[in-house]
Amino acid sequence: MTSLGMGSIVSGMAMSAGREPQPIAAQRSLDEVEAPDAVRSAEQDLPKTFGPLPLPLPPATALLRVHRRTHEGVERFYLELQSDADLHRTASPQDLGVQGPPDLALAEVMARGSLRPAIAALRSWSTTKLALRQWITALRRRHGRELRLIVWDETNFQIPWELFFHDTGDPADRGWLGADFEVIRWTAVFTEIRPDWLTSVSSACNGQLLAFTDPTFPNPAALLARYPHESFGSLDDLLHSLDDTARNVGVVFIWGHGIASSNGERSTLAGVSLDRLEVFKMRAMLNSRTLVLLNACGSGQLLNDDRFGEQGTRNFAEMFLRRGARGVIATSGQVDKADSYDFAWRLLSESESEDLSVPGMLLAHRTNLADALPSDPSVKATDEQLREFFNGFMYLYFGNPNTLLRMLPSGADT
Repeated sequence: MTSLGMGSIVSGMAMSAGREPQPIAAQRSLDEVEAPDAVRSAEQDLPKTFGPLPLPLPPATALLRVHRRTHEGVERFYLELQSDADLHRTASPQDLGVQGPPDLALAEVMARGSLRPAIAALRSWSTTKLALRQWITALRRRHGRELRLIVWDETNFQIPWELFFHDTGDPADRGWLGADFEVIRWTAVFTEIRPDWLTSVSSACNGQLLAFTDPTFPNPAALLARYPHESFGSLDDLLHSLDDTARNVGVVFIWGHGIASSNGERSTLAGVSLDRLEVFKMRAMLNSRTLVLLNACGSGQLLNDDRFGEQGTRNFAEMFLRRGARGVIATSGQVDKADSYDFAWRLLSESESEDLSVPGMLLAHRTNLADALPSDPSVKATDEQLREFFNGFMYLYFGNPNTLLRMLPSGADT
């Protein structure tokens, strides 16, 4: 049995005609990597195939690609898994094959106010994804909390992968994917520089903070005053300022209303549509190391534009990445204003003393929220704990897995 090395692939897709499936080299037995409560299904060796990325992944990095497919007239998804290790996986067709989208989009969960049934449903939904849980368990035991998981989602199903629950039987695990590992999101439109992202370590984002705050929101002056910054009266003015290539922009902070819709005309960020954003070239970000914080409802929701028959997903985060941002933090739904302000304060203040890993900061943020929950959260958690938990997990990170942030307070030595 031969090894695939760092590029070993786990895929749920059938092999092309005439090729026989070949099992991947075993590192551990199935019993060792299976969660104790996992229900066995009819098992088969998964084939060796080309992975979603045609290059080796860096150590302790794994990729979950979510494909969209119409199956028997119904929109569904299937999964491909790629890791840096030769792991033996088994799966039945229902594990990685075509599956229907769960009714668990966080924006809708929060709008319905159904937090208790939702947190129970998330754990229940995760239970049936046997192959995915086995794969995550094996990676967890190999790499611990050093694992970074890239979720490359090509659907508009708004699946909250950070809230996939993987019970490894280890009391040290929180169970929630986004509370145990760094999770980095990719969209399907912006792919051309991703291989470089995996191999390059860039300097930290730093420089001037450019901000727009909706006038009906609380004034963030106390936060902004800590750093060299410029505030703008409209998002148009901020975006025009990003055409100034002489600017060194460390952070773009947008705090306002967002509307997520099924196309780029009706999807808006602080009143500016996704379609119209194409007008702004934002050349300053090509010459800077810039992190974008979109503190706006639904700014991270994935879109297949219904006018164009698209299969590839895009969103507001993808637009800023395409214009040169190193990373974008966006939300999958509506976050309370108090929580969104506290999140921005924490992100910036924690980067004052050292280079801060942006995906690592989000991991720590979600870990704290998960640790605050009782063991039976759907019954024993308070309403406030559940609200804070879901608000925190709505923050998604898109972009370079290696993005760092360093914001020096005004007057600090550079």
